[in-house]
Amino acid sequence: MQLHLTTDDLPEQDRLGAWNETIFDTLAITARPMPNASGPFRARFSARSSGPLLHCSFDSDGFIATRRSREIAHRQWRGYRIYREYSAGVRFTVAGEEVVTAPGDLMIADADAVFQALPADRYSDESWLVPKALLEPHLPGQLNVQRLSARGGVEALAAGYLEALTRNWDSIPETTMGPVADTLARLIGIACGAAADDQVEAVRTGRLVKAKQYIVGHLADPDLSPARVAGSLGISVRSLHLLFEPAGTSFARYVLQRRLEECRAALIGNPARPVTDIAFAWGFSSLSGFYRAFHSMFCLSPGEVRRSALDSRQG
Repeated sequence: MQLHLTTDDLPEQDRLGAWNETIFDTLAITARPMPNASGPFRARFSARSSGPLLHCSFDSDGFIATRRSREIAHRQWRGYRIYREYSAGVRFTVAGEEVVTAPGDLMIADADAVFQALPADRYSDESWLVPKALLEPHLPGQLNVQRLSARGGVEALAAGYLEALTRNWDSIPETTMGPVADTLARLIGIACGAAADDQVEAVRTGRLVKAKQYIVGHLADPDLSPARVAGSLGISVRSLHLLFEPAGTSFARYVLQRRLEECRAALIGNPARPVTDIAFAWGFSSLSGFYRAFHSMFCLSPGEVRRSALDSRQG
């Protein structure tokens, strides 16, 4: 399922009214104007589902969002919403509990509890709907709403896992989304306070995702080292190396593979750029070592890859 909603093509005077009707029908939420609202209203919403998960993104001007008995009767979600804040913040009241989010926060909330949301300015967020049957077994107890800072510990691992999930959503087979969602549920459970002793694999997966994100963000640095990556995760170098072992690779092989993939893309995408410049730009300190590694991975030299790409375009 994929859904895209926008007010862009509507007359300005009709936008909020049409938006209220649309999100009531689709999301079972009522939208009321902010007390100080001015100017034309603008809102966009998109959603996509795969396996047991539903991913949504919101980008809109501010409005007061409510979900009460009327809205819940219109549609029940039977899930928990994991919400990632990108705006200046939102004041939520969920089942009588008040939570104020800040940029970067995660929030976990019962999607079928009564709530009201009042943004500081506008809405900019992502959310993931996880079935209650999947998440509840991993929670430390009953949960209406909980804010997670996502800036350290397992909370940061969960945030990193969500980022990777969203970025790779379209390339994950629907048949694989079940185990992916299970790992997410276990990480969220630990982040909410459940004991981590029985969730070693979920924590390892979350740390591996964070390690790979750090590596990709620092590939161009020739001084990228296991110690630096381990330090960013707050674990030992030995623990870092152990993260990669179940996947049949190693820290060094993963870094080399990602650098070579970036070099290959640069060779094809910019035919005039010198090979030496590309190799050094992606963290290689030895040109001969780059050529050996490149040929070993692609069975072609950098020049042959570039010529093959040019020939395919001209043909």
